[in-house]
Order: sequence, then C-alpha cells, then structure tokens
Amino acid sequence: MGKRLELSEDAVSEVVGYTLLLGIIVVAIGIISMTALPVIQDAKEKAYLKNMEQGFTVLDSKASLVSIGKQPTQIVQMYTQAGGITVNDSSLSRIKVTFTNGTTTYVVYDESMGTIQYQLGDNKIAYEGGGVFRKYPGEGDPVIITPPEFHYNGETLTLPIIRVNSNQSVGGTGVVTLRLVSEQTSNVLFPNPYDNPEYTNPLLLGKQINVVIKSDYYKAWAKYIEERTEASVNIDDDNKEVKVSLNTKPNDQPNDLSPPIDIYGFNVENESALHNLNMTLADGTSNFKLMMTTSQTSTEPYFEFSAEKSGGEGDLGVTIVLNYWDNSKRESWKWDVQSLKDAQDNFNIDFLNNDVSVQYISPTQSWTWANETNCSGYYNNGNTISCGGQKVFQHYMSIVGPTFSFYPCPSPHWDGFDQDSSTYVLYYEVMPPRITYLHIVEHKMQVNV
Repeated sequence: MGKRLELSEDAVSEVVGYTLLLGIIVVAIGIISMTALPVIQDAKEKAYLKNMEQGFTVLDSKASLVSIGKQPTQIVQMYTQAGGITVNDSSLSRIKVTFTNGTTTYVVYDESMGTIQYQLGDNKIAYEGGGVFRKYPGEGDPVIITPPEFHYNGETLTLPIIRVNSNQSVGGTGVVTLRLVSEQTSNVLFPNPYDNPEYTNPLLLGKQINVVIKSDYYKAWAKYIEERTEASVNIDDDNKEVKVSLNTKPNDQPNDLSPPIDIYGFNVENESALHNLNMTLADGTSNFKLMMTTSQTSTEPYFEFSAEKSGGEGDLGVTIVLNYWDNSKRESWKWDVQSLKDAQDNFNIDFLNNDVSVQYISPTQSWTWANETNCSGYYNNGNTISCGGQKVFQHYMSIVGPTFSFYPCPSPHWDGFDQDSSTYVLYYEVMPPRITYLHIVEHKMQVNV
C-alpha cells in the first residue's frame, strides 16, 4: 500500500539545501558588510585626504606667487568629497619676534599668521606660515607636507611672514574655489633704521633675537626648525609654542659704560671663550672704586668683582677682587694690574691681564675648580695660580652663564670717575645658534572662499 501524499518526505532535502544556501549567502553578505565596507570607506577617506594634500601643495605654490612673488591674484580649486575648509586669521596661529639690546626689548612683530585648514573627522590639513601641515587622528605629532618660511643658515635668519587675512568656511561635497589676493606691497620690518635706529645689520653689541611661534602644529614647526635649519628650539606644550633664541656676536670696539652690561649666550663649553674685558674710566681720581655684580638681589650662585686704587699717582696700580657665592659659601681671588693713566686722567684697566699671579683669599677651600683643564684643583687661603685674571673671569662666567648681566653696585662702590664719558670692551665667543643678519618681511594675503 503506498504513502499518502501529505505524509511523503520526497524532495525535502532539496528545500533544506536551498534554505541553507540562502542562509550562507545572507551571513556572507553580513560579514562582508561588517568587515569590508569600513575598509572600503577608509580607503575612500584616504583617497580624499591624499587629493587634498595635493590640492594644498598647489595652494602653497600659488600663495607664494601672490604673497612673495609679483602675482596680484591666483585661483585654486579643490574638490571636497567630504569635510570642510576654514580660513581663519585668529590669534591661535601667531608669530612674535623680539629684539633685545641691553635692557631694552623691542617687539619687531607680533601678529596672527592665519591658517587655511581642511578637516575630515579628526584628520586635518592646513596651510600656515608658508607651509602645509598634516595632523592624523590620535595622539601622534603633526607632520610637514611642504616646509614653512623659516630660513636660518647659522649666520642669517630670513623670515618672509605670510599673513592670511580672512574668516570664512565652506563644507559639503563639491568644488571649492579659493581666490588668493595680494593685499599690499611687502612691509620690510627688519632691517628698518627709519622705524628704529637699532634695526640695522649686521647685529652686534650682544643683542639677542627671539622668535616665538604659536600654532596647533607647533611640534611640526619645532621638528622642521631643528632638523632642517641650524637653530635649536624650546617647546612650550601648555601654550602650544616653539621658541628660537639666537645670540649675536658682541662688539669688540669700545661701548659706553651704561650698566647693566648684558651677556647673551656666553660659550660656557669653551674654556677660552673670554677674549677681552677692559675699561677706560674717564676723569679718574686717586680714590676711584668700581664694583659690579651678576645679581642685584644676591641670589646665589652669583659673583661680584671690584677694582680700586692700590698705588699712588702716575701709573696707578689697581687691585681686583672677585667673590663667588653659592650655598652661603664664598670663593675669593685677588690680583693686581697696572692702570695706565693717560693725559686726560683716564684709567685704562685690563681685567684679564694674564701676566700676573692670582691669589686665593677665602677662608673656605675652593670647590668649583676640580674639573678645569688648566689650573684645576682645590685651593686654600694664600694659594696662588699663574693662569691670570682671564682664567678666573672665564671660570665664573661659565658657571653663571650663558646669559647674565653685570650690574653696578651703589656708592661708595661706584665712585671716583665720570661714568658718562667712560667706556668698556667685553668681547667673547657666543654659543650657537648665532646670528649676524636678520631679515623680516611681512606679506599680507586675502583669501576668499
């Protein structure tokens, strides 16, 4: 007897097979959707960003034509498949250049640089200061696509400052047109003796140049300056700033004795960095006395030195005493030199006379001389060395250096001569980075989106 039709299981395996196949296909599509689509999206995003990098490289080239070159305007077109472009001249991107001469600091420039920035998610590409920067997602440092306008060769610093003026933004998908327009003729900031007689080249007299760059891309600026120029930098993470300090060579000619006497970047690594320290004290009397210190508040460590008469009329003998203080202990040295009195009653004192012996006069044994190449040791009261005054000054200037000042001590420690007519020569080797020539030109550029 045959099976009833409704109870038959014929062809069930075929239906089950199709069901399983369909399930496998659905699962496969789901897996592909979960794994492949993000990869595809990531690849598309990378392609977008690569295209934008190329677009910003073109922007950099055309911005140079407008700002530094002679083209009044240029057009740049970029296709933004996603993300947005913002032009911003806020103070978040800023450059400051100061020029210090003695106790006076001049602000040569302190303005916003401005940025043109493309952002897609956490990815950023920006034009700033004549260069193009890229910031990737995460905590990594930004990188440079094209270098900014900062040129230093160990002797000359050239800063063509490209300033972007505008506050606009655009987003979405489509072609974005940027119109770059030169705002005016270049503004020469340095050298510029018409604006300030101090703004001249070459830079002498122990001046110091400081450049501070504030930027979201400050670490990329720092890396570029350190790796691609001969300058060194200090980084301020809290303020997103990078600072470059350059020291000028001192003048080896007489300067007016107008304290304080500022020393910038004294080469503490060279035991022969100090070449000359002499003074010509005008209208000197037989009771003249001069004393100077490296600290007006006796903040240790510091040293002070004095010069006063030790002989009669004619070629006056001068006694020089140097005291160094640290941790309430004192090292003291004393030596005599001849002050050549000229016909105008000027006393010419060479503090670094190497033809004399120097006597240690402190009751405390010395503790700072053990590592000197010449005249090293531990000295007690009454010991003498034959290295001369140059070695003593060099030693203590290296301890308080590289940057410090000589301040006059008040009367009666500053008396018996006419300061207004007196001069000094202080010549020494400065530490790198050094600077002799400075060129700063501002170029303004309007950007219309």
